Amino acid sequence: MIEGLGCGETGATGVSKHRAKCSQCRQRFEYEKRPDGRVECPHCGAVLLAPRAPQATRPDPLVGHTLGQYEILEVLGRGGMGAVYRARQSSLDRVCAVKVLPRAMAADASFLERFRREARGAAAISHPSVIQVFDVGEERGFHYIAMEFVDGEHLGQVVDREGPLKADAAVDVLKQVASALAAAHALGIVHRDIKPPNLMRTREGLVKVADFGLAKRSGMDIDVTAPGTRLGTPNYMPPEVAHGQPADARSDLYSLGATFYHLVCGTRPFDAKTANQVIHKLLREEPEPLGQVAPGCPPRLRRIIERLMAREPAERYQSAEELLEALEGRDAAAPAAAPKARAGRSRSRGAHRSLDERREAARRRQRRTLLVGGIVAAALVVLVVVLILVSR
Repeated sequence: MIEGLGCGETGATGVSKHRAKCSQCRQRFEYEKRPDGRVECPHCGAVLLAPRAPQATRPDPLVGHTLGQYEILEVLGRGGMGAVYRARQSSLDRVCAVKVLPRAMAADASFLERFRREARGAAAISHPSVIQVFDVGEERGFHYIAMEFVDGEHLGQVVDREGPLKADAAVDVLKQVASALAAAHALGIVHRDIKPPNLMRTREGLVKVADFGLAKRSGMDIDVTAPGTRLGTPNYMPPEVAHGQPADARSDLYSLGATFYHLVCGTRPFDAKTANQVIHKLLREEPEPLGQVAPGCPPRLRRIIERLMAREPAERYQSAEELLEALEGRDAAAPAAAPKARAGRSRSRGAHRSLDERREAARRRQRRTLLVGGIVAAALVVLVVVLILVSR
């Protein structure tokens, strides 16, 4: 690929000449575009591919305008729940992020009412690792939520660029997010969409949980999703939510485990071409053991992530506070106390063992079964032989 430097003078052929720099010899030259898009460098002879002309894009209707007291400066990103803009709040002269809902969602009055109530509930969360919700409003038919602007990148981008997180960094981030979830769950607020793009890292290294404006306060009928639909990203969705059951705090912990599975090994626990295929795998398969896909992950961190991803909610950590205790090494007595706390529930003794340990135990049981079966078969053969000899 050559590096385009703009358009030069029109040549004798009537075709506009373009200035460029060769990616091989780094020399500058002018060229005329050919139908096949290929260009030969006159200095080194390298055959290069000319850059495509940028396509004209429609200007965003909000950039350069205001919504309430927010001056929209630029588009930061777009997703299923709307576009996010960098904006300046005129009353406080500060930069913030403004998420504007899609028109299709804004046309549903009941959705808007539930959305406003949930966003205001999320604004009650005050924690250094939670992106603060400032305001919810509407102007000229645009419904928006204003929140803290984070100058940084999300953890999915970090892993894509730098590779999987090192163990110490993963534990530090996991503690920050668990602390944020503990604060939200204490208010009865379940996030329901924990995933790498919703974990923002500032330039100072602080991690903040985004999109609490789409969370749900438990015990209140304010679910912003339509009946029969699921909220969340399939790659990080808890099995019970995939089954259509309501999410609770333990559902957030599963998504947190699936997120950190991705962050420590660089691959998602379940992946496929379509969302339905991902959910099919989630409900019927086990992820590849972390010991295989992330052999450098310490056993203790591996066990924590695998327990977070337990298929049954009752087998996970039961709260973010319990997870924090495990991360800080204060859960030594937890396994002994677990049966008493869960009395009356049918559970195998190895409910909290790692996936690797459970598989090894299954293999040992299979070997014992085969051995016993072999001994019994041999005894039967000997007995038959003895009976035949006696009968003669």
